[in-house]
Amino acid sequence: METTKLPLHGPGLYYFALTGSRDQPIFQSVFEYDYATRILGHIEGTTLLAWVFTDHEIHCVLDCRRDWPHVLDDIRDAFAEQHERLWHKARQVISEQGTVLLIDEQAHLVDLVIQLHSLPVARRQVADASLYPWSSDHYYRTPTPPAWTDTGRMLNLLCQTRHNRAQRYEATMEQYDIPQLDLQQGNHLTYLALARDEFVTQHLRNTAIAASRRSTEELQRLRDDAIGLVADRFSLSRDDMLDRNNRRQYLRLMPLVIMLLHERGLCDEAIAELIGEDDSLIPLWLRGVEGDHSPALLKKLRQLWSPELPSMTQTQTTEASAANETDSAPGEALDAENGLSSGALAQGE
Repeated sequence: METTKLPLHGPGLYYFALTGSRDQPIFQSVFEYDYATRILGHIEGTTLLAWVFTDHEIHCVLDCRRDWPHVLDDIRDAFAEQHERLWHKARQVISEQGTVLLIDEQAHLVDLVIQLHSLPVARRQVADASLYPWSSDHYYRTPTPPAWTDTGRMLNLLCQTRHNRAQRYEATMEQYDIPQLDLQQGNHLTYLALARDEFVTQHLRNTAIAASRRSTEELQRLRDDAIGLVADRFSLSRDDMLDRNNRRQYLRLMPLVIMLLHERGLCDEAIAELIGEDDSLIPLWLRGVEGDHSPALLKKLRQLWSPELPSMTQTQTTEASAANETDSAPGEALDAENGLSSGALAQGE
């Protein structure tokens, strides 16, 4: 489902919905399910709270102490390595596309975990959530879950006590109507989040504060990664893309760079300083991005936008180049999207 909502970044509690690459199954044998829980429970800088697996899907809740694109890269790499180790064949297991929602813990964590654990029941795979083996439900029913799964945060919210939490959870699962949270778009009007407005506002404020603490070198590398991604997407050199004499091209492409930097939590003043523009122009350019560029392009750029500091990984550069080759012939993507001939675009205004 296409969305115009913006992703949120920075440390936080996130829901991930992942599918198999090219619609292939993620799991090809029973023992891979158990390996998957160990992978998710030991991703660096995260804590696993809940999960449910099907042959083609992974749904999980992770508390991320670093930005989620890096976490997602680690998940993809770990599943690819596991597949190669088990089957002696290299392939991408997890699709590049997926859903990531920021979670307002106090408002929505309880309902989210219950809805995930109830997913096999809703799909009529089992009569009761406790009968489904490939979810964290059974760990919520025991007083001694493994150390790599944090059941306490949801149970503390549900029970408001540390006593008899497993029994209270079992009773809730028997009596509770299955929540109907939107796990594709979230419930926030602007951002991909299951959250209250005030929670999102505070998260954005915290992310901006964290971004302001980045070093000059880190900020410059983020800028260079964003410029490189957009330039590669349209088969342009960086010098051509930054050529201010070609005003039409510059004014259509630089807002894409600004959008990517803004999604990393950089404030308007920081972005303006990085690209050498007046900070009053930044919000104007941001507002025009949706109207000037196709949803498919914006979605693709956001999917590719997970730069690693100190530099973008070779994998991402390869993905951007491959996207150019598959989506259009060199030099045609920008013309087709903007409805301009190559000559008109080159001439500028």
